[in-house]
Amino acid sequence: MILPPSTSSRAELLTALLLELIEILRDRQGDTWSAIVRIANGKSATIAIDDTRIFVQAEGEMDLQLAISEADPNATNAFESTGRALYNIIIGKSTLEKSVASGKIFISANFGDLLKIRSIVTAVLLDTSVEPRLLSLWHRFEQEWLK
Repeated sequence: MILPPSTSSRAELLTALLLELIEILRDRQGDTWSAIVRIANGKSATIAIDDTRIFVQAEGEMDLQLAISEADPNATNAFESTGRALYNIIIGKSTLEKSVASGKIFISANFGDLLKIRSIVTAVLLDTSVEPRLLSLWHRFEQEWLK
């Protein structure tokens, strides 16, 4: 879903990157996709990366669909990070656990969901080693987001 013209180009870029990630993982199917569906189906979250906030809703079991819109200015963020902290995890310079423990990443979730999120991040990073589209996506994130 493309955000309305009133939103920033950074929000549009974040939306496009997230939707591309989901499409790559959906195409691959497998355990990573199944884990994403189990944790995300029926949930929503306000995500903040650097100065950009979006609201994401997921519905639809194995045909999981994301609806992404502008975040309510008064909504509490369920996930906060900098682009650099995320990229450091992607390239293996840091881990999700270390980034959360050091306060570079904030995730509002119960312990069970945190463990599921950790397993999904690990699975996506493992998939990156065999999926050229994920490598391309991470390169695009570096080139377009971190510029």
